[in-house]
Amino acid sequence: MSCKVTLELSVYQAAAIRESLFTDTKIYTYDPTCTPERVTQIREVITELDSKIEEVLENHKDDHTD
Repeated sequence: MSCKVTLELSVYQAAAIRESLFTDTKIYTYDPTCTPERVTQIREVITELDSKIEEVLENHKDDHTD
């Protein structure tokens, strides 16, 4: 059973965290045979943040296209 943590962030906070995580992991290869599991997990979080940020920005854009 996996435990989860759920956060509610502003778009700015999410983008700042995403940038920090990316900066901390950019020195590692994308080769899964030699990338630490921690880095793989962090990259999954980056992908999730990207998805959520994009979703919020698209919804915000749709709200202001009148």
